[in-house]
Amino acid sequence: MWALGPCRFGLLVFDRVWYDAAEVRPLRDKDGVMVPSQRGFRLDRLKALACWASLACGGCAMSAASNAALPAQHTVIREQLVVHSDFPLPAHHRLLEELTARRRDLQHLLGLPMSDEPIHVYLFESPMQFEEFMRRDHPGFPRRRAFFLETDTTLQVYAQWGDRVAEDLRHEVTHGYLHSVVPNLPLWLDEGLAEYCEVPRGHRGLVWAHLELLLERIRHATWRPDLPRLERIDPGRDMTQEDYAEAWAWVHFLLESGPEPRAILREYLGELRRDGTARPVSARLRERWEQPGEALLAHLEALATEARTVGE
Repeated sequence: MWALGPCRFGLLVFDRVWYDAAEVRPLRDKDGVMVPSQRGFRLDRLKALACWASLACGGCAMSAASNAALPAQHTVIREQLVVHSDFPLPAHHRLLEELTARRRDLQHLLGLPMSDEPIHVYLFESPMQFEEFMRRDHPGFPRRRAFFLETDTTLQVYAQWGDRVAEDLRHEVTHGYLHSVVPNLPLWLDEGLAEYCEVPRGHRGLVWAHLELLLERIRHATWRPDLPRLERIDPGRDMTQEDYAEAWAWVHFLLESGPEPRAILREYLGELRRDGTARPVSARLRERWEQPGEALLAHLEALATEARTVGE
């Protein structure tokens, strides 16, 4: 990617809401109140360089003093994951079992190979410890529970241990698995796959909040699927709650509506991994469906019907 002095800075990949460091805008509805996501954000290249330049007098992104604040007392290695914590965590904790199983799920679903590149996961025992680390290492960043950071040499996840740590880690670790094998993953697909994998295994990636949001927009005629629009979203731009829901919906359609859509996604990812670039998914879908958006709407309605049937 790029370097600044002796330090290398990569990409801060976030979930649900993306922030510009200079202007943090609340975009996610939580309990009826619009608040910033408690996860992370991405800086574009120029703003990232400016940010690190402003901190140059303090040394690299991870100084010696900062390293002392990272969880380091206990380390558990599970396949690709290297989990660091200051509290004992069983090697076969059920959450770690699920995260390692998700790695094999992604291989099966997406036709991707497994990487042996380590993903370092730092677990903070309390919100206070995590917030102190954020104040020391990432001053000015918006508050969030977890984030994924990629540089040109490392993949790292930072998270606080709490009631929603499983949801957070399923999402953030998915970013790590994907970035370890696929270069230049488009924003919509990166986040859509992470949202799909955020729910527990066995739930077929169904995120009820996203489904309900989109069905409501459909009922009020305020939203129509538009994958080319999602594909054009600049990595440095904010994604709205609706963007995240639509990204999830396209991923769910591609993975859960039949073998042909899944084959399209697998072919796309294979080309992207091999060549670093690939023809957009939207163009591939138009070769099969004259109006892919209508196919997605039908898929969402089928999910809603299935949910009503189960509820009865």
